[in-house]
Amino acid sequence: MTKLVVIDLDGTLLNAEHQLGSLTKQTLHAVHAAGYELMIATGRHFQDVHRLAQQLEVPLSLITSNGARVHDCHGNLLYENHIPAHLVAEVLDLSQSYGVHRNIYQGDNWWVEEENQALLEIHQASGFGYQITDFAELNPQHIDKFYFNAAHEKLEPLAQSLQQRVGGQLYITFTTEIYLEVMNKGVSKATALSQLCAEKGIDAKEVMAFGDGFNDLEMLLWAGHSVLMANANPLLQQRLPLAKRAISNAKEGVAHYLQAALLNG
Repeated sequence: MTKLVVIDLDGTLLNAEHQLGSLTKQTLHAVHAAGYELMIATGRHFQDVHRLAQQLEVPLSLITSNGARVHDCHGNLLYENHIPAHLVAEVLDLSQSYGVHRNIYQGDNWWVEEENQALLEIHQASGFGYQITDFAELNPQHIDKFYFNAAHEKLEPLAQSLQQRVGGQLYITFTTEIYLEVMNKGVSKATALSQLCAEKGIDAKEVMAFGDGFNDLEMLLWAGHSVLMANANPLLQQRLPLAKRAISNAKEGVAHYLQAALLNG
């Protein structure tokens, strides 16, 4: 029996415009009213997700920065796992020559070196935005996540270099073909989710999880009831042949699946 529903955001709960659809809002309200606990698990920054969660007006625990930070439904920080300062320096040094857009999550801040209007548009629904700074002057303490945005052919060599130099010390993953993310070793949505569930007395078989990206893989493997979006990368679909399938995020697939599985059964 399902007790907890945990949902990724981009490509999963959010529609093609990176917003919450009306059917999605209505369905999550109904799922909460039916007694199920709800949780978001995303690569996005806490400040970004917290603002989106407030639009839903239902209590939501938040796993953000791919599991580097965890907050309860009241916005209280429960857990964080930073990248060690010496590894921050390694990643900055290694990544500077690849011609990709570099992003850093540190505390309540999202730092970049140069403008990227397309990224701001993705986060328009929450109003959370980046600040431009000089990475050479940045304090390397308390950094939760790097992420790099570029065409896949630019990111793939960077990913290989990162794996070779710091792969044993950091968690490196593609979320989609144009986003490469780096967190401390041991950080993942699955790790954060399993820890939260242990504290709540919820077993993996009582968790329904939705996702579409490679950073969702471990979470979907851990959950007893895993649901993969129709728009997920074909390679991810091959890795999860037993996962249930929902229609695409553009058609509010999470809402339709929840209605069928939890509300209309």
